[in-house]
Amino acid sequence: MNQPPEDALAVGIRALIAQAEGSDPGALALSTIPGGASRETFLAEAGDRRWVVRRDPLGARDSFAPLEVEFRVVQAAAAAGVPVPRPIAFEPADGRLESAGFAMDHVAGTSVAPRVLRRDDLAAARRVLPAQLGEALARIHSIEGREIEGVSASDSDPAFAACELWEATLDGVGEPLPAVEVGLRWLRLHPPPPPARECLVHGDFRLGNLIVGASGLAAVIDWELCHSGDPAEDIGWLCVRSWRFGNDEKPVAGVGSLAQLLEAYEGAGGDPPSPERIRWWEAMGNVKWAVICARQAHDHLTGARPSAELASLGRRICEPEWDLLQLLPFGEG
Repeated sequence: MNQPPEDALAVGIRALIAQAEGSDPGALALSTIPGGASRETFLAEAGDRRWVVRRDPLGARDSFAPLEVEFRVVQAAAAAGVPVPRPIAFEPADGRLESAGFAMDHVAGTSVAPRVLRRDDLAAARRVLPAQLGEALARIHSIEGREIEGVSASDSDPAFAACELWEATLDGVGEPLPAVEVGLRWLRLHPPPPPARECLVHGDFRLGNLIVGASGLAAVIDWELCHSGDPAEDIGWLCVRSWRFGNDEKPVAGVGSLAQLLEAYEGAGGDPPSPERIRWWEAMGNVKWAVICARQAHDHLTGARPSAELASLGRRICEPEWDLLQLLPFGEG
């Protein structure tokens, strides 16, 4: 039976893998991996061998961290012992992938949060995940972000820089979000002290960006929001209620307690931040998620990237707005 001819993207991926690995994998079967609103992800298969390719959508707007920077960060994370897919090769925008992208090994498991939290065959994984997430974060935060070419870093305090970034992003969307604006004002007036040490921050460390298998955490993926900053940012973001997917009684990703996470974080060499610092970054995380939802919905509404998924995110803005207001102690000054 004749195989269908490879399309241009499959041919480009095949050439990229062949050059990087030193051997031609043969004709590739290419399929789209769903999920992710900012970048395209493909599964490439040749026999029993599998790779994943991540690339910018054609005509997409600039992202927070270009894919070339994301590739370097994954390389650094792998060297630090963070569980990540093995990075294979990067291809620039004018190369064989039709836009900027990179190839990496395929890692078995699921990144779909409801499956992680509900499937019976992952019950054992859920029990060990809080500690594994703490260990992974400690390894990520052992990396000096400023030493990786292209990783963004602010000259100001990370808390102030976060206020500036998300306020400017909201202004760019042009959508009035009064609850977010109130939250930003409070956060500006009550920042935590500057961190003792800045480090690499994943920026989007949560269910959905973690591949989970029967033994627990298999890989950390999607480093698009990585930057140099306060390590408490990743911990606060992981505790945002939106990422519990209904398991609200378990503040760490819907699978465990903050005490479990911080014990493992410290055991792996991390310096646990104070509860007040984590709470500030959790509040900032709700600002960030509300603005991201608004930005993605704006892309759909303006026709920049027509997408039912992006449109649906606009309906979620009210969730982080509500959680933000619950976190802010307005009576304290």
